[in-house]
Amino acid sequence: MGNMTFDTKIKLNNGVEMPLVGYSTEIVGRMAFHDQTRKEIIAEAIEAGYRRFEIVESDDCQRALGDAIRESGIAREEFFLSCKPQIADIRDFRYYYAFEEILAQLQMDFVDLYSVYWPQEKVFYGYPEEWQRKAWVRFQDIYKEGRVRAIGLCHFQIPHIEKILNDPDTKIMPAVNQDQFLPLYSNKKVRQYCSEKGIIFGALNEEDETRILKKPRYREFENLGLHPSGFYEKSTLLKEIGESVGKSIPQVINRWILQHGALLNIKAVGREQMEEEKDIFDFILSEADMAKIDAVNLDFRVGYDPEHIDF
Repeated sequence: MGNMTFDTKIKLNNGVEMPLVGYSTEIVGRMAFHDQTRKEIIAEAIEAGYRRFEIVESDDCQRALGDAIRESGIAREEFFLSCKPQIADIRDFRYYYAFEEILAQLQMDFVDLYSVYWPQEKVFYGYPEEWQRKAWVRFQDIYKEGRVRAIGLCHFQIPHIEKILNDPDTKIMPAVNQDQFLPLYSNKKVRQYCSEKGIIFGALNEEDETRILKKPRYREFENLGLHPSGFYEKSTLLKEIGESVGKSIPQVINRWILQHGALLNIKAVGREQMEEEKDIFDFILSEADMAKIDAVNLDFRVGYDPEHIDF
């Protein structure tokens, strides 16, 4: 992927093309409480060139995103919308109705990627086999109806993916699996497994919730995650690498993600940050610098420990 540009697309296992770089509405949903404000922020992202948008139903940005796309004057087909239902909708087997609600809020006829969100055992109240059979089967039905161009997974570890793949009712391969991928946690085993199975790996960077290894959870919130925590800004290694290539630490991290072949999601509010974080295609991290960043990997989970989730 040496010839990447901001407009580069990657082909999924069903032939659908997905932009390599996307814009996450997570921070937009946290910071802005009015649809008009959310729409204006998303409109800035569209003007900055973003065409793939990552939304979770709980972010409540669907109406703002739909309005911003329509008012942009750009054809819907130029955008790639990736959606996930709320965890409660999976728990209550409402994934089909949640999809209908997402379409209604977007005021659109289809989305490009619809993913199962969080394979946490506690979500399914002791009925993992029932969830496994019904959830993926229903996602496949939505795909066959032509109202979603691809279906995928989010935060699935290898045992969870195997449950899907080994189910006799599985007829369609997951196209994407998104999971944590950031310095200190390179998620190598999951990335390799996805590559072997033809599943595209997408990076989710929750660095504002990352601190130190502390079981059973690793979270310590600062400013409720509304602003960069400064965790990586304290990294001497990333600072030195950034200075050597004339880039900021966030730009170094974004480039590191792309050079590992993962999809990149950018979280930014404000045009300046939107432009800065995507300005990563005029330099290449050397193999030595990539290896240095990989070497400090602590191989831990942000949010939960997959070893304690076995179903």
